[in-house]
Formats: sequence, structure tokens, C-alpha cells
Amino acid sequence: MSQFLITFPSVYHAFRARKILTERQIPVELITIPRELSAACEGLAACLEEQHLFQAIELLEEKDVVMLHKGIEYTSNK
Repeated sequence: MSQFLITFPSVYHAFRARKILTERQIPVELITIPRELSAACEGLAACLEEQHLFQAIELLEEKDVVMLHKGIEYTSNK
């Protein structure tokens, strides 16, 4: 299943993003940044369905949440 990721520079921004998106009923899951994006697998990414991606990015920008990468396609192996 293809989903999209938003990555953050710190855990603080990732948790803040999850709180903001959840309050707006935008389904989001925080996951460890995949090895393909970070050799050290450090940090968290918000995992979203495509239909929610642009709304989520716009909302997080409005709330001054710092994002590193916005909308990286990700295929999970679940």
C-alpha cells in the first residue's frame, strides 16, 4: 500500500504534527524514518494517505511546524 511521508528535524515537531493532525481528524501514524531516507534510521516521519497529504502540509505550515521532506512516496511492507 502506497502512502506518503512528512519528515521532521526533531521528535518535538513530529509529536506536535501528530497532535495537530489528529485534532483535525486527519489520520496519521508516526513511524521511524525508513532506512532508504536515513542510513541511521533516526527520527520520526508522519505517514499519511495521499488524499490527506496536501491538507496536512498546509495545516502544519500554518501552525509553523518545521518539516524537512514533504510528501515522499512510501510503500510499506505491512
